[in-house]
Amino acid sequence: MRSIDLLLGRRRLLATAALAPAGAAAQDGGAWPNRPVRAVVPYPPGGPNDIIARLYAQALGPILGQTVLVENRAGGSGVSGTDFVVKSPADGYVFGIIDGGSLTILPHTQPRMPYRVPEEVTPLSVVTRVPEALVAHPGLGVTTMPALLDLARRQPGRLNIGTAGAAGISHLTALLFRAQTGAAVEVVPYRGAAPAVTDLIAGQIQLLFADLPPLLPHIRAGAMTPLALAARQRSPALPEVPTTGEVGFPKLLAENWYCAVAPRGLPPPIAARLSAALKDASEAPGVRRELASQGAEAAWTSPEAMLALMREDSENWRQIVLASGVRSE
Repeated sequence: MRSIDLLLGRRRLLATAALAPAGAAAQDGGAWPNRPVRAVVPYPPGGPNDIIARLYAQALGPILGQTVLVENRAGGSGVSGTDFVVKSPADGYVFGIIDGGSLTILPHTQPRMPYRVPEEVTPLSVVTRVPEALVAHPGLGVTTMPALLDLARRQPGRLNIGTAGAAGISHLTALLFRAQTGAAVEVVPYRGAAPAVTDLIAGQIQLLFADLPPLLPHIRAGAMTPLALAARQRSPALPEVPTTGEVGFPKLLAENWYCAVAPRGLPPPIAARLSAALKDASEAPGVRRELASQGAEAAWTSPEAMLALMREDSENWRQIVLASGVRSE
């Protein structure tokens, strides 16, 4: 009996020793990832968020040694998909590539939020920066922001300015534009950039504030006139277009950004490895070239810098929401 007990004891010891490295590897990120990783987008396919996520997923695959699958979970203006991410297991196999507004604007415009920011989010990195652009219908006859403001003063109430969604960044930027310039324009929120672009080209509205990428092809085709970028610096895609600061409104800023986030409690070694992989992906020539061609900029920040940006932007947008009284539908 004693010999049997000793034999069983040795087998248990060997089994424990064999399992220990795998368990330790799982804790320190050494075994991660050993299966495909999902990158969740909180919007439908084809939009700017989806395009950005697919570029990064393609670049991340070889870096991580696993396929990175893009999964679209649309609904609730970005809330549903973001909520899915933060409530997923914190094991590194689900992370989100989402717009910054889901973290810094929606908590102030939604009456009930299913997740808390930043408490339930592990920030990984900002991945793309996108300026908001003010464009006009060519038939309006203005090519600069000063000319637009002069027209608005001479013909108050004539101009409509569309936005790519209610209570989102472009809507709040249009309200900020009206408050800071004193222009008597009517703000018209659309359900996305596409219908707003269609109506601007058709002349149903005269002005539009939206992310630069969906506007850029129409600007280049001459279907809309760029007046200013609500950004700190000019865009290489449109180097001739001034910033709002250059035309006298330095506080009219609205730089949209997209980021990678994971659920709260993601093990630090996995978070560090994923953040480093995102840095490598942001420096991939194909990612940088494709985003630049669309008027966007590939980016990377440390998780700490992203957290600081989230807090700063959240407070700025909170004040704008309070002043405007805007609420999501």
